[in-house]
Amino acid sequence: MTHSDDLDQAIRDAATPVARRVGQEPASRLLERIVSTERRADRKPATPRPALGRARLAMAALAAVVAAGALTVGSFHDEPAYASWTPDPEPLPAADARQIMDHCSSGPEAGPERAALGERRGDYAYVITVAPSGSRTCFRDHDGKVRQASILTVLATSRQLGARGVDMYAWPQLATDEGYVRLMAGRVGTQVTAVDITVRPQSRDSARRLHATVRDGYFAAWYPEGREEANSNITTLTLHLEGGGAIGDLSASDLYENPKLD
Repeated sequence: MTHSDDLDQAIRDAATPVARRVGQEPASRLLERIVSTERRADRKPATPRPALGRARLAMAALAAVVAAGALTVGSFHDEPAYASWTPDPEPLPAADARQIMDHCSSGPEAGPERAALGERRGDYAYVITVAPSGSRTCFRDHDGKVRQASILTVLATSRQLGARGVDMYAWPQLATDEGYVRLMAGRVGTQVTAVDITVRPQSRDSARRLHATVRDGYFAAWYPEGREEANSNITTLTLHLEGGGAIGDLSASDLYENPKLD
């Protein structure tokens, strides 16, 4: 099998199509353009490892360099990998977000694109963008390398999300020279003011929590997660609402397949 065939199969495996999203014509054209593009021999695709049955992304985890003997991260703060990572994000300056967008791989085919949200955790930065044709996510590593992690071409509208809905735009796993990370991005209803993420091993012991960045109705977060952990961890979201209410125990796996509409 050729390197191009490997890329074709990896991306098609990661993007099982359904009629509501991926089967639409813009997504089909985008996928065909991606899988027909030759990649350099020194790069290989990092297959995202979301929950089984995930069917909403047109493409995820385009490519990432995996160093020989790369460390598999087993917790949120393993040393030395991701040593500066923190569960509490900091704002990313607009100029940095724009630079990351400019160095990210090609995104949705048409329409003006803007950085909907950017965050910084230690030496790393993460940006989600939106355009009339869809959304993409871009991750900047500690060494300044920018990788495109996902593209989604059919998004729930603000009217569909209403006051308390949530649409998960992305939840891929990305490989870097420090190990693996899980990236999350999406949009929330008008009454959602904060999003917390809880990650538990299958035994439900030692829950790990982090806070997403929420701004203008969008949310984003990322965290170190071992390659094999991704197959067994139980990940949930809690939406905090205006007035002090909350909606908890929302399965990230379920949201990744279908948005929660209000």
